[in-house]
Amino acid sequence: MTALLSDFKFRIGACVLALALAGGVGVVTKPKAATTRAEGVEEPARTVVNRTALACPVPGAGVKTQSLVSAVAPTLPDGTPTASGDEAPLSIAPLDATANPVGSVLARGRIATTAPTGKLTTLGIQGTGPLAAGTAATATTTAPEGVNRGMASVPCVVPGSSFWFVGASGAPGRRDVLVLTNLDSINAEVNVTLYGPGGQLDAPNARGVVVPARGTTEIYLGQVAAGQRDLALHVESTGGRVAPAVRDNATTGKVAAGVDWLNQSATPAEKVVVPAIAPGGGVRILTVANPTDLQATANITVNGPNGPFKPAGLSTMQIPAGSVKVIRLEKVLHGDASAVTITSDQPVTASARVTDSTVREFASIGATEPLRGPAYLVLPAHTQPAVLQVTAPGETAGVKFELRDAANKMVQARSVDLVGGATTLITFKPQAKPTYLMVEQLRGDIVAGVTLMPAPKPDEDDVPQVAVWPLTTSLVFRAQLGAQPDVGAALK
Repeated sequence: MTALLSDFKFRIGACVLALALAGGVGVVTKPKAATTRAEGVEEPARTVVNRTALACPVPGAGVKTQSLVSAVAPTLPDGTPTASGDEAPLSIAPLDATANPVGSVLARGRIATTAPTGKLTTLGIQGTGPLAAGTAATATTTAPEGVNRGMASVPCVVPGSSFWFVGASGAPGRRDVLVLTNLDSINAEVNVTLYGPGGQLDAPNARGVVVPARGTTEIYLGQVAAGQRDLALHVESTGGRVAPAVRDNATTGKVAAGVDWLNQSATPAEKVVVPAIAPGGGVRILTVANPTDLQATANITVNGPNGPFKPAGLSTMQIPAGSVKVIRLEKVLHGDASAVTITSDQPVTASARVTDSTVREFASIGATEPLRGPAYLVLPAHTQPAVLQVTAPGETAGVKFELRDAANKMVQARSVDLVGGATTLITFKPQAKPTYLMVEQLRGDIVAGVTLMPAPKPDEDDVPQVAVWPLTTSLVFRAQLGAQPDVGAALK
């Protein structure tokens, strides 16, 4: 069997079969050769996506917590293939197969939003047909007080087999929970590998974890990694597919200090970029994970609004094998919107944690891969301006964006030239209803995210809104580059 698996043709065939069975994507039946769109950018071949599945997590119970999901089948570029047939609605519903839908995506380009509710139930978005391609959604909860105080907002998760999270914790003052969701009708089994400051952890209770069909399983990191202040997690499914999320509840002493979600981090590589480190006051913490068996020497470059620079005294860090390391960046960022590029002699991955100026509200952003096609993001209603932060970590690049309202009307659109090594900011006005954003690279490499920070002097009854949303290439466009299917990307 080992010899058979080592045969390249067999492995590609097995991967394509797995791709056909995956709930979120269809098989590439007519591969399209790579063509040049602009200097340094390949045209990704597009796949026909005929089924979508997304899991939208919710935090634990809390006082006056309101939760909702906003979803869209976005307007796609001309020529994008979609499944044949009628535009059957996509269902937004609890995981129980007998549960009634709480919302539906009815037409391409129009945002569907569930009614705000205090009943905190994980929702799944599923459906087949023409509306499946490109579907994106965001789960958002708000609360004025208690354990869920503030805003917790995260893109809904496409089920897969391998995920990374950096910046979790099992220490006092944090109550982090890995939430595993299974949208399928068969059980899934998961192994979670944990890395801490002292190396890889022995956590037998995080191995062979069963996630029931159409259900969720929670792993409390304070139990499997008690006292570990800084953690990285590798979540691997050994059977079935899962959609993981890491919920981060913080406390100050015995006082609840809010909740948010850790965004996923990119697969470890010798170069990774953490985008969208928000401007303003507060704490900025960079966590880097080295899951390899060798010590890593990593070099840090800050991509600020005026270009790249090496932070004094922090430009090089040694990360022992199988461990994580943390550095504080707020003194070198000077309140500027930034990204961080990490180059290493061993594969690493990373995340950044940001707070507001009061150091009470927080959010995190993981390393992301450069865009290789349009990315779609649903933005919940926001009372402060949201900021699109786009970084060209290498040479000069170009980007195009479109912001549309719930009825698919264009709100704002523009093409922008990006200075190599710099971070460019594009501001969106406050919106009383959800909007959705399309971001596409025109040339060169770009990484991007959207940040939201509270007003400098909020009203007493304002619910503080702190959030960071990553932008990642839509599944429609990343299943294949050139002639060979990139199945690993499609299953992320």
